[in-house]
Amino acid sequence: AQSPWGGGITPGVKWILGLMIAGFIIQMVLERPTGGLFRFFFGLSIPGLRRGLIWQPLTYIFLHGGILHILVNGLALYFIGPETERALGTRRFVLLFLTSGVIGGLGWILISGGGVCVGASGAIFGVLGAFAALYPHRPVTLLVFYVLPVTMKAWILVLMLAIFELALLTSGRGGNVAYAAHLVGIVAGYGYARMLKGRFPGFHTYGVTRAGWIQRLRKRKNAAVSAAEIDRILDKVAQKGIQHLTARERKLLEEASRQRGTGGVR
Repeated sequence: AQSPWGGGITPGVKWILGLMIAGFIIQMVLERPTGGLFRFFFGLSIPGLRRGLIWQPLTYIFLHGGILHILVNGLALYFIGPETERALGTRRFVLLFLTSGVIGGLGWILISGGGVCVGASGAIFGVLGAFAALYPHRPVTLLVFYVLPVTMKAWILVLMLAIFELALLTSGRGGNVAYAAHLVGIVAGYGYARMLKGRFPGFHTYGVTRAGWIQRLRKRKNAAVSAAEIDRILDKVAQKGIQHLTARERKLLEEASRQRGTGGVR
């Protein structure tokens, strides 16, 4: 499978999608025979936490309210996740996803907390927040009403989503949607990515497509490195994160970035 951003689906996104699908199938098989107890035990709720079901802030992420719910979350992760994972590395990306989901769920408990919450939406919004922090000026296309395509910069899209979620949350017309989890998830994901950018200055400049790097290096008349080696370096970034590159590997990517004329991706 190929992500629209190029480079193919990444390991972390693949495993998370697999867990989401597996969790939903198990839920569909067991929820009705257990009379709703499965959702109570593994969804997120105040009564459940009071009974000592401390795993709920994690397990609720992999349950969903229906096929449309998991489909929307899965597509969002598929389109936004790989690019974010390549910048952060698989381990940090998975940590981003799970942390945003857990913090988003706890935020929902503190702000709303009525009924049982299920779904990866808080974690997905965390990935969106991180994406906006990493690539604020990247054009992103949103399908309004699933039909009308609207393209805007990533930071504008995420800001509009945050305002929209806040408005619905404060209006008291949230219904069965966990707007608090969405909003807290965005903030958690954005803050996580901003923290990493502060600790590893410039690491976000490597979050471009594999094809883009190879094309830039091939344009160098005196290129001393093969496309295969750059491919290996980018695989290393995707698996372990930019902080694990050697000085030589960093230098190669920095030279390619300078060839672009911008010093990095904004």
